Amino acid sequence: MICSQCGERPASVLVKQKRNGQLIERHLCHVCAAENHSLNLAFEQDPLAIHQLLSNWFPTQSPSVNPFKKEVSVCPSCGFTFNDSLKLGKFGCATCYDAFESNLEEIFKRLHNGNTEHTGKIPASYGSTLKLKKEIEELRKQLKVSIEAEEFEEAVKLRDQVRELNKELERGATHGD
Repeated sequence: MICSQCGERPASVLVKQKRNGQLIERHLCHVCAAENHSLNLAFEQDPLAIHQLLSNWFPTQSPSVNPFKKEVSVCPSCGFTFNDSLKLGKFGCATCYDAFESNLEEIFKRLHNGNTEHTGKIPASYGSTLKLKKEIEELRKQLKVSIEAEEFEEAVKLRDQVRELNKELERGATHGD
């Protein structure tokens, strides 16, 4: 089905509105749906909308306030700008992720306290065991480097640390940690 507003792109959004007791259906493409002001009002009424959260963190009202105003990024596939996606709270198409990659990296850094990827959290019940395993893994890497560098005294110390941590890990497993 073709968009009933522009008549150019395939319709991907179905809008149902009740006016004067009559149900009116319109089939819109993603670009026309984003430009339709009555739809934006409906989106803004959702108190948990992600675009509202982003607009609070990354204001788009004036170029002097916007930290992403290096240049206007436009998606070559759908014509969305980065500011359009912030206002709407979603991208126009899959190509937007590539087109706005540099802007997304800055957002992820803000959302993840300077990191560009989210590594998740460890449940408390597995925390101590996992911490020991990671420590053993790191010591084994250091041990390998020491052996390759022929620093055998350091390698012996690292080997002993690995053995102690392995014993601690086994004790924890038998005690139900």
